[in-house]
Amino acid sequence: MSIAFDRRRLLAGTAAAGLAGLAGPARQAGAQSAPRQNIAVRVERDPEIIDPGYRTGPHDGNIIRVVYQRLIRHKPNSGEMELDAAAELNQVSPTVIEFRLKPGQMFTDGFGEMTAEDVKFSFERIGLEPPQGVRPAPYRGDWAGLERVEVTGQYTGRIVLSRPNAGLMQIAIGDVSGCIVSKKAVEQRGTEHNTRPVGSGPYTLASLERQRGAVLRANPGYTGAKPAFSEVAVRFIPDHRATELALRSGELDFAVLPPNVAEPLRNVQGLTVSAQPGLQYIWLGLNMEKPPLNDIRVRQAIRLALDVDQMLVAGYNGRAPRLNTLIPSPIEGHWPEAPVYRRNVAEARRLLNEAGARNLRLKLLVLNQPAFQNMALVARALLQEVGITVEVDARDGGGFWSAGRGDAGRDIEMYMTVFNGKLDPNFLMQWFVSSQIGTWNWQRFASPEFDRLFEQAAAELDPAKRRELVIRAQQVMDESAAFVWLTNNVSLIAHRSWLRPASVPGWLDWQYDAFAVA
Repeated sequence: MSIAFDRRRLLAGTAAAGLAGLAGPARQAGAQSAPRQNIAVRVERDPEIIDPGYRTGPHDGNIIRVVYQRLIRHKPNSGEMELDAAAELNQVSPTVIEFRLKPGQMFTDGFGEMTAEDVKFSFERIGLEPPQGVRPAPYRGDWAGLERVEVTGQYTGRIVLSRPNAGLMQIAIGDVSGCIVSKKAVEQRGTEHNTRPVGSGPYTLASLERQRGAVLRANPGYTGAKPAFSEVAVRFIPDHRATELALRSGELDFAVLPPNVAEPLRNVQGLTVSAQPGLQYIWLGLNMEKPPLNDIRVRQAIRLALDVDQMLVAGYNGRAPRLNTLIPSPIEGHWPEAPVYRRNVAEARRLLNEAGARNLRLKLLVLNQPAFQNMALVARALLQEVGITVEVDARDGGGFWSAGRGDAGRDIEMYMTVFNGKLDPNFLMQWFVSSQIGTWNWQRFASPEFDRLFEQAAAELDPAKRRELVIRAQQVMDESAAFVWLTNNVSLIAHRSWLRPASVPGWLDWQYDAFAVA
């Protein structure tokens, strides 16, 4: 009944590093018994599509993980894996993974027992080219290298890859893209399945209402360990201050908040606030194609003119740790010797003079959020000192995220953004390959060497060799001077003192079924 991973080490030790704040006694402002069997949690984005292949982000994914099962899943509050729907999972070669399902796992709404045919359908509908007229799954890249899934029996099958994929267990099989849907239900309900999902997990989706959120109810037919709470209300509250008031009044039991909002809650009786390392990555990017930023000396000068530590004080009250490279510790491929760039005004001016760049005027695009606006204002003042005048262009979500798409991205000069991470280096690197220019690679960073290293790292199953490839890829990024790394953010977890929340390290991927009474 144990998972047999031949390569193996799936980020052992990540749990201890990422969940240190919850492992010991948290600071409590008061204690009480759990008053009920239902809890309310806050999400910043409105849940939309509860289908693994077409989800719109972590807010959907956190619901999907408990509505469906996977072959394997993350242990509560850990980066390590354990069996879920599979009784056995074995990687028998670099390109072949065999599985055997536990019998008797039933889909809701009368759609019958989970079989290997459902596994094949679930994985191939995301990972393979869809039939003509069917929209490709946005997360197809999670299944990079998938060739086919073979059904060898009612409960057994074989995942066949065209090439090795070192991140497949973390990114796909054990995560949202590995959730197993009912083939019959998807084919019968069509797009209705997005909001009326049929799963076999610990919860069912009782309701989904736009601009309000969702309600999850315990699934009586679930064959695994029963969740502690019979109902979870997932409430969409976009405003941080409104969330703070709901926590104070008792209307909410759990939320993740920025430091300036969460810190005052430490003094509220009955609430616990703890800081957890984040798994987002936040940076200031420079468009390598746009003059004068196409001159590496100008990019180097900007990097030296900025003071990352000052920017983080302004954006996060100094609570967010500094990031000096793409891959954070303890993810495989972290580069501990990455340069720590300190402000050097004289050298920045020298580089600008050498490049003949005088009286520069640049635009800095940022999200219309306090942390980004505050960091942008500090960056503007710092760059002014070396002769660069900066206009800050703060945009709301829709306008910001569409700015770098297609040909419009050619006009971006500087920008500050945040991406969500996973516990795999290739997941973090994938947005910077040349093929992502015009999509998510807003630096327009085109490096054949980086692209080659990315592909090699994705297929390298030896951890030591993969680490070397990932570090070299980060060195190539650093040499471009197109990235000013800022922070991995910090997650401030605010919750009832009687509640013990659960998440994969990074606090983006919550585990509702593992929330429990402390």
